[in-house]
Amino acid sequence: MRATNARMRGTEPDPEERARRGEKIIILDRGNVEFGYPGDWIVTPDPEGFMKLTDPADQARLEASYLRLPPLGPDAPPVEERLRYALAAEPQAGPLTPIVSVERADMQLAWAEYRYECDDTDRGERRRARGRWLVAANPYFQALLTYYYWDDDAGWAVPAWERVVETLRLGNGIPLESPKDHWAVRRWKDKP
Repeated sequence: MRATNARMRGTEPDPEERARRGEKIIILDRGNVEFGYPGDWIVTPDPEGFMKLTDPADQARLEASYLRLPPLGPDAPPVEERLRYALAAEPQAGPLTPIVSVERADMQLAWAEYRYECDDTDRGERRRARGRWLVAANPYFQALLTYYYWDDDAGWAVPAWERVVETLRLGNGIPLESPKDHWAVRRWKDKP
């Protein structure tokens, strides 16, 4: 968990590095939530109001949704408590699932991982899988990321998750006037 905690602290966005890695960027609601993801993954908006991302072989799935938050008082529950509440709806997680929390300068994050058994329709067998849930919040927005992958795919699936979390950003409440004002587009446009 130590390596994941270091990555959860985040780094400054660097479009050139992302391009070298083959990453793309999801930008929700004019930059209020954004994160990098592997460039070959398939992105599907879901009618329920979230984004669904899957790897090309459909062995891992990431779902992302967010809320605009009303002004929160000092008695608002911390992100760990919000995540615990969300996990209560997931029977495989259980009430004793450990939660890791990290504070960045611009947001608070809490995440949990749990294992469960699941039917693999491609292989026709029951396999061990893992679920990871993350709540990230600042005074303006809250994002929920859920991630599912097969236990034996952890070698590539965990680094993909860690990079998503590392690049996760929440907005500051000031919407962009147009998508062209986003830092990633502006930076590429300004290059000679």
